[in-house]
Amino acid sequence: MATKHSYLEDHYRKEGKGKVTFVEFTDLVVDDSILFPTSYGQPNDKGKITIEGKDFEIVDVWDDGDGIHLISHDTYPQDCKGKEITEYVDWDIRYNHMKFRTAMRVMAGIAFKKYGATHRINQTYEDYGWVDLEFSDITEEKVREIENETNELLASGLKPEYYYVSKEEFLKDKNLMEISKSKVPDLPKLRIVKLAGLPDQLEMGTLVNDTKEVGKVKLKTNLVKGKVGNRVNVYLE
Repeated sequence: MATKHSYLEDHYRKEGKGKVTFVEFTDLVVDDSILFPTSYGQPNDKGKITIEGKDFEIVDVWDDGDGIHLISHDTYPQDCKGKEITEYVDWDIRYNHMKFRTAMRVMAGIAFKKYGATHRINQTYEDYGWVDLEFSDITEEKVREIENETNELLASGLKPEYYYVSKEEFLKDKNLMEISKSKVPDLPKLRIVKLAGLPDQLEMGTLVNDTKEVGKVKLKTNLVKGKVGNRVNVYLE
């Protein structure tokens, strides 16, 4: 049975229920997960699950393409298959990822709209994120312009909206394909985020409901042989 990805239906859920469909030592699969697995540039959630009154700390979450695996340091009860568990998200960690990912989507959208800069890969951590912007004439002045416009749009209170397309539809959509140079995920349905005034983008991670929640960001570039590199780091101020 495929795990339901409840973490995409409501990014703000901190507690949820699920039933165990597989267990082996410290590895457990559930039929419904609010815990996000490492994927698409976003690290896994941390948190805990409770099985019959006993807590197990979750140190890793991964998706095998069908089931979501919740990994603990401690060995699970090996007879818990079919039993209901309660899942808890470490909210501080999740919320930071949500804010960084939202800022990165706004920043990447502005960079593409203003300079035609595509982006190939991105990554968030607990204290910063980064995006590789693909344009040859990047300068500190342009990055500062992108930073200023990013902060203006974040403060304006944009509210992300989502829709799904098939992989075939995505591949045929010139606008969706143009902004991102990364490999298109091999999934039957791809999730697209709309942010008013910016190009639609693929987003399989978690964002905030209102960009005002992000606050203000600072963009910093890396130097490569004394020149501005294409990697733009995003920090929350």
